[in-house]
Amino acid sequence: MDMRLTTLDENGWELDDAEPIAAAHPDTFWMPPRAERDALAAGQQVKLIFRILVADEDGNEEVHVERMWVNVTGREGGLYTGELDNQPYCTDEMNPGMPLCFEARHVINIYREGDEDA
Repeated sequence: MDMRLTTLDENGWELDDAEPIAAAHPDTFWMPPRAERDALAAGQQVKLIFRILVADEDGNEEVHVERMWVNVTGREGGLYTGELDNQPYCTDEMNPGMPLCFEARHVINIYREGDEDA
């Protein structure tokens, strides 16, 4: 697996850095504490914010934002590896099982047994 983060220009999608969003909206944007996001292990599920570039029927490009679950598969240094667990609504170019890399700053939720937000 290519151990690097994606970009809109190179890959057609990227992950939002959730830390500035949480800092700008502390009363309405919750995310797990940094210590929890730094201690993820293979087998856990995390939610990330994806920015996906799509073209409409006229060829005009726009960015769609989707929050999707990812299965953590491992870690190498500061980068986690994972596999997408959802099918995006806006594209068929990304599918469940797609491998990806992310950092703790991208994690907006960690699934816990019994969570209603699955």
